[in-house]
Amino acid sequence: MTRHYARGQALVETVIFLPVALIALFGIIFFSRYGVLAERAQSAVRYGALISYGKAPRYSAADIYAGIAAGGATRTPACPANVQPDTVKAMSEQHLAGATPAPYWRPDSAAVTCTQTSLSFTGSAAAASRVVTVTNLTANATIAVPGYLTNLLGTNAVATASFGYARSDSPSVIMYCTGSGPAVAAALGGSYGGGGTC
Repeated sequence: MTRHYARGQALVETVIFLPVALIALFGIIFFSRYGVLAERAQSAVRYGALISYGKAPRYSAADIYAGIAAGGATRTPACPANVQPDTVKAMSEQHLAGATPAPYWRPDSAAVTCTQTSLSFTGSAAAASRVVTVTNLTANATIAVPGYLTNLLGTNAVATASFGYARSDSPSVIMYCTGSGPAVAAALGGSYGGGGTC
């Protein structure tokens, strides 16, 4: 009789404990995927902000002539076209040679935004070093939350990473912001409509 009760007790304990253990196990697997996703998002924005600028056009004298040809109208700084797709690719795929990572390591969807603004600090009006471009790159990677965790976490888990930095501005923007455009244009035999404040 004692043996029969012991077997029944083990069955009841297993029925109670197994679902809890499985939920904990799959929860750990989900949170490990989310942790990897957050790390990939942070690495992707660093890659997009630093490495992709290698493909962007370099500052040159042509930028000065373009500013003069525009008649003093400053252009709004814009992120290079390759930064957003390169960042999404870095988050979703492997950039180096080799196999593409398994779906477990990739986000279900990814989006990247890149914004640039010109900013000037107080100082000498003609100081080019006071005019900078501030770049902010933000990546959002989304994965679907398993059904057994949706009551706690919602339907999607989003990992967000941002990376911002400042760099010196292009010559045409510096000419506009510092008011040195008319003097530069006159020296080059052109006309310049004037400067502005940044």
